[in-house]
Amino acid sequence: MKGTSLQWSGDFLKCRPLKVRGLDPIHTGVLHYEKSRQLSTCNRCPLDLIWVSMDQANNPGAREMKAASTATLEAPKDGKSGSTAKGLSGSMGTFRLFALVMAFVSPLVTVAGWVSILIVYGGEGAPLLMLAATVLVLVFSIGFVAMGHHMSNPGAFYSYVGASLGRVMGLSAGFIATLTYALLGLACFIFSGIVASGYVVDRGGPEISPYFYSLAMLILVSIFGYFHIEVSAKVLLVAMAIEILIVVIFDLAVFSGGTSPTGNVSTEPFALTSLPEGASWGIGILFAILLFNGFEGTAVFREEVRNPARTIGRASVAVVVFVGGFYAISSWALISYFGGDQAVELATSDPAHMFTNALAGSSGQLMVDITNVMILTSSFAGAVSIHSILSRYIFSLGVDRVLPRRLATVHARHNSPFIAAIAASALFLVIAIPFVLVGSDPSLLYGQLGGTGGYAYLLLFTLVSLSVLVYFWRKRRSHTVNAWVAVVAPVVSVLAMGSLFVVAIVNFSTLTGGSGPLAVALQGSVWGAGVIGVILALLFRTKRPDIYARIGRRTAAEPGSTDAATTVAEV
Repeated sequence: MKGTSLQWSGDFLKCRPLKVRGLDPIHTGVLHYEKSRQLSTCNRCPLDLIWVSMDQANNPGAREMKAASTATLEAPKDGKSGSTAKGLSGSMGTFRLFALVMAFVSPLVTVAGWVSILIVYGGEGAPLLMLAATVLVLVFSIGFVAMGHHMSNPGAFYSYVGASLGRVMGLSAGFIATLTYALLGLACFIFSGIVASGYVVDRGGPEISPYFYSLAMLILVSIFGYFHIEVSAKVLLVAMAIEILIVVIFDLAVFSGGTSPTGNVSTEPFALTSLPEGASWGIGILFAILLFNGFEGTAVFREEVRNPARTIGRASVAVVVFVGGFYAISSWALISYFGGDQAVELATSDPAHMFTNALAGSSGQLMVDITNVMILTSSFAGAVSIHSILSRYIFSLGVDRVLPRRLATVHARHNSPFIAAIAASALFLVIAIPFVLVGSDPSLLYGQLGGTGGYAYLLLFTLVSLSVLVYFWRKRRSHTVNAWVAVVAPVVSVLAMGSLFVVAIVNFSTLTGGSGPLAVALQGSVWGAGVIGVILALLFRTKRPDIYARIGRRTAAEPGSTDAATTVAEV
């Protein structure tokens, strides 16, 4: 019964854990009802449990208590009356969730700034590489979505890895995911600062460091993080629609003929012969995969959508198909406008202005002026989306008590993880301040941080692919998923994502634009985050088994799990 909450009515709630030592048999906590399993979970117990009222336990004829999707039950001081604080909840449908995640993808920024990089390494065959990347991510999403149908844990990559590869690896993945979005978000803020600074200077305004504009953007985004996620979704929906419209106008102008200097549109970019010789196409498909950054955000908002299993599955597939098709067509239009050889040459010499030059020639200078403004709004939309995802990873770690419990606080009115949102903003500042103090060039820094975030994202892709395979293998006697979903797709995904991650390791300097000590430090930060997660999980297993049992947003040990922090019986 989504949206309902439980009020204190004078009686108590009794948690009846089975075969677990050291637990208070009667206590209060967070009630999360799982309709599919006819069970509830308690935020103070490391297992599934049954909730009943004391009146009902003592009097079998008492009315049954209604289940709530999420409700925090606090015992009143006077024992007569009390209050209820809600957990995260919402009613986002497929379209709004799609729009929220697409804002992360930032269609206009990607076409204006990153598709040209894809052309540098993919050559005239960039559209073909984009389609190949789409197929790979779709194969990945098959297992990703299927696993989401079989486990209700929020937390996305964090909970998926924990449920399959164990709590130690799960917490490691959670810390890597947190760092990933912190790096990607900071890169987005710095990029928006660069764009804003250039926009002001070009119009006769004062020349101010881009970092000040980035700080202003962070403050604005933090305000949105304070409110319910649907407020952000509504705003981002409008911004995304305008972004897509601009790119579609360009595509139609090119494909309709008469605006391109080459005078024709060729299907050559989709032929295998269009791929460059040598290994550069491997880097090209790596960049193409990274254009899907953030699509797992559909699972991050699990607690805030209606009918999560259906909504998340539909939104995930919709994002992958739309992103892949949209960028493949846009890169095709860009190459068709200039012609194959000249497109590669321009992408190499002036990638930042390749799209705007083509837009001016095909659609007029007015469209360029509108685009320059919309790139700012696109950066803002992407920053809001990344900030929201990062906040929810921090919130999940707070719910599990891995991080301070206060980070799991939900705003009573706006139903937002506002403390976690504040922590996310603080994390951006903590990472940025050292770079600012040493005078790092923002035009280089945003690419270095974004590339490192993309590198970490590929590592997560690989870990989750392996997690899906292991998860369904362990549950092979109890699930009804077919072999294609449970075995074939995950195996293909592990091999593909693992291979691309190796390419990313070998070409880390190319991916980030950093070299020497900086490249070592950036790459080391990703592995360092994972190691910290492993060490903390091992400490929790020894010193705080109650926290260890919660890792991965779960309260019950999974059957067949290799973790043995607690001994539980299935309820």
